[in-house]
Amino acid sequence: MADFHITHGRPLRVGIELSATAPWIELTALDCPLDTPLRVQAADLREACQKVATIRAEVGHDVPTLLDVEVVIAPDSRSARASLAILDSALRTARRPASLLYVGTPKGLAGLIADIHTLGIADGVILQPLVLPGVLTHIVGEVLPALYPLGLLPCDDALEFVSRVVADCQLRPA
Repeated sequence: MADFHITHGRPLRVGIELSATAPWIELTALDCPLDTPLRVQAADLREACQKVATIRAEVGHDVPTLLDVEVVIAPDSRSARASLAILDSALRTARRPASLLYVGTPKGLAGLIADIHTLGIADGVILQPLVLPGVLTHIVGEVLPALYPLGLLPCDDALEFVSRVVADCQLRPA
């Protein structure tokens, strides 16, 4: 059985990685400087919980941890699965997620992030959208606002930057 640590004192953090070659962006506003988080890659929540527990045992509970989550979201699950299938059909070999994979709706993703934080599996997530710009639009417009009641404080500058990325992606010819 997994050993969950329900923690309400830690702020919920959400980051986004727009490219494997660029640094991730913190989407949450932080009241005070916090330690640089340790990123966790895990195939499922059980493995994530085990890895975070190991990190906390080795370096202490004060170091924040963020779970990488590969994301394909759409207004409905069927559309999200179809987008992933199109993406996968362009690959020469079967895609193996580097970390947790979420395919579904914005509401479902917000629920997953809330569970990860509330259960103390990690202090938050770094989202890795697999399909641009649609996924970004859903993250900014639906996922993040759904997390505000849980204490998520958005960083306006980061959201503005991501919105510019979305606009730029939509202006480029296919």
